[in-house]
Amino acid sequence: MTKRKSDLLAGLVSVLVAVVFMVQGFELTERSNTFPQVLEIFLIVTGIYLIARGIKTNAAEKGAEEVNDLHWLKPTVIVLATFIYVAGIVYIGFYVCTLVYLLLGSWYLNEKGFTLSALVFSSFFSIGITVVLYLTFTVFLKVPTPNGLFF
Repeated sequence: MTKRKSDLLAGLVSVLVAVVFMVQGFELTERSNTFPQVLEIFLIVTGIYLIARGIKTNAAEKGAEEVNDLHWLKPTVIVLATFIYVAGIVYIGFYVCTLVYLLLGSWYLNEKGFTLSALVFSSFFSIGITVVLYLTFTVFLKVPTPNGLFF
């Protein structure tokens, strides 16, 4: 799949997902729909950017060969890990599960391989994102998150 096609596809999917969630958000109250609307707008803007980039790169790829050797191992592992993550939230807890999921996922997907420096970077990344989620949901918005065995 060429870069142009993948950009167009990713942009279109982003916009469609955001629109579906936006329509579902009409059932929520204005206050509880604020954070989802921010995410939906972000998805739409990102999707439009990807679509524009895909259209722009059309001329640059006129002579490019299309690559059909898709690697399915990493996407399959991430999809399975996501199912385990979602199922584990109920038993382990949202924040602990999120921290472990982000740590292992970012370490697995990095370009350096399973090195110590990649593990350190993944640790800082996952801790930072988890802290931001905790501050956003628990401290500022006071939205309950699923509690499990740990937190």
